[in-house]
Amino acid sequence: MNNKTWSDITAVYFDSRMVKIFLLGIISGFPWVLIGSSLSLWLKEDGLSRSTIGWAGLIFGVYAINFLWAPLIDRLRIPFLTSFLGHRRGWIIVSQLIIVICLLFWSLLNPTEQLWLVIGIGLVIAIASATQDITIDALRIEQIEQHETLSMAAGAAIAVVGWYTGYKVGGIVALFTADFFQKAGYQNYWQISFVLLCLVVVLCSMGLLFVKEKTANDRIKSQLESEESVKRNLSSFGNLATIIAWIYGTVLEPLLSFFKKNGVTI
Repeated sequence: MNNKTWSDITAVYFDSRMVKIFLLGIISGFPWVLIGSSLSLWLKEDGLSRSTIGWAGLIFGVYAINFLWAPLIDRLRIPFLTSFLGHRRGWIIVSQLIIVICLLFWSLLNPTEQLWLVIGIGLVIAIASATQDITIDALRIEQIEQHETLSMAAGAAIAVVGWYTGYKVGGIVALFTADFFQKAGYQNYWQISFVLLCLVVVLCSMGLLFVKEKTANDRIKSQLESEESVKRNLSSFGNLATIIAWIYGTVLEPLLSFFKKNGVTI
């Protein structure tokens, strides 16, 4: 690091990969507008109490536990999308599709009459967003090689800038459209806004096409080899060996690989 000049340090921010990482940050930050600012204001303007809005905020807890299903997301392939877009991008597209469907459902609901359904759909958006974050982080990391320490640090910074851009700009769009339709005399101005916010999600999906994804052949090959090794060692257990091998290849093997890469001897 000490041998690097300022031009070397700043040059990494002009790498085309930083634009892709910035875009991934935007995609990650935008859903927080929906279940944060938009949902809270929607409930408040419909006359619901602060305590009710506070309970609705618990759906953010999903982000703290998304590591529980991260191994499954890393393993399970989505028919057609995985082959066409890649494993990571396929999962991101599915997550965004779920978010769009949820927004369309929100546009049909009234919080004062269907409060728990509104919050339930918000929870689904949070789960889809948290799942999307798993694959976005993995895709972002794959954009930069391990030996590129400067680029890795710059990428982490750009990802944060992208996240806040998605959150702040998304919030401006959401509030502007809601305010516009309210002043135009529409009673269901929030519901109309949610339909228009679907377009933002679609634009993010289109932008994702410019983010290249590495093939997962090496990772899949490593998992399969680990499973076969476990199956051979536990062959006396019959079908149970297959289940144990799958769990090992899906959950334990990636964890062991992570610790080994970070210098932990296991």
